[in-house]
Amino acid sequence: MLVQVFSFQQLLLLLLVVLCLTGLKCIPAQRPTPRRDAEYPPPKTLGFLLPLGERCKQETGVSGEAIKRFSDADIFDDDRALKCYMDCMFRLTNVTDDRGELHMGKLLEHVPHEFEDIALRMGVKCTRPKGKDVCERAFWFHKCWKTSDPVHYYLV
Repeated sequence: MLVQVFSFQQLLLLLLVVLCLTGLKCIPAQRPTPRRDAEYPPPKTLGFLLPLGERCKQETGVSGEAIKRFSDADIFDDDRALKCYMDCMFRLTNVTDDRGELHMGKLLEHVPHEFEDIALRMGVKCTRPKGKDVCERAFWFHKCWKTSDPVHYYLV
């Protein structure tokens, strides 16, 4: 009887091949594609938020490109104007207090009923903000939401 002896590296390679053949993902995960269609982000919500976004752009000097990049591409934290834009949007929609504490009930008033579950799931892990000021805290919430659900997260 012939007994095959495998090295540790051969066993690891064999395990990887078996896992790949059984349907597990063997290629690096790709970044999820944000949902952007006729129904999402909700048109009614966009209609409400876009004019506020224009006011906050003027107030903070953030670029539209920075907003779009954070919303639809990658998280970056080197743009103070973007962080303060996020705080401005919170202030104008009256969902935070003067310390930057988010009030989920007030936030949900701006979310269409059919998307409340998505918003709640997105926010369940995002309850203990960090940051030295209201801009940093607003950014913390947005970063947490985007990390929690990159498909449904959007920034206007």
